[in-house]
Amino acid sequence: MKRETLSLMGLSLLLLTVPMAVSQDGGPQPCPDVTPGALACELIAWSRLQEPAPLPEPDANPVPPSDQPGKPSPDSQAQPETSTRSIVGIIVRQGEKYVLKAGDNTTYQLDDQDRAKQYQDKQVKVVGRLDSTSNSLHVESIEVVS
Repeated sequence: MKRETLSLMGLSLLLLTVPMAVSQDGGPQPCPDVTPGALACELIAWSRLQEPAPLPEPDANPVPPSDQPGKPSPDSQAQPETSTRSIVGIIVRQGEKYVLKAGDNTTYQLDDQDRAKQYQDKQVKVVGRLDSTSNSLHVESIEVVS
């Protein structure tokens, strides 16, 4: 008898709640306070209290730090590569200019022609900044090698 009473009470409770969830035309009831742009009914009441915060925009053109080893900085690409070197060879006249001949096929243009003229046809050591793009030496010193 208790089972029958409990079953009847559960069935009657179910029958009472179903009509509340269904409108008179048989379809589900719409959400009561739906705002434009909402995707569905808001199930949590406190969600209206939260303010949306936009994410920060990522930087469109990040600049890599120039102190990273192995990576050239943007400024170094615009300037020719130079390094101070000491090169031994013979200063010879080639056309109207004096050049340093170091080996069978390697010649370097010299930017100080007046100083180079003094050492024509002598074996010398030239210290200077080598510009590898133009294969020229910016002379700092010239000395005879014995």
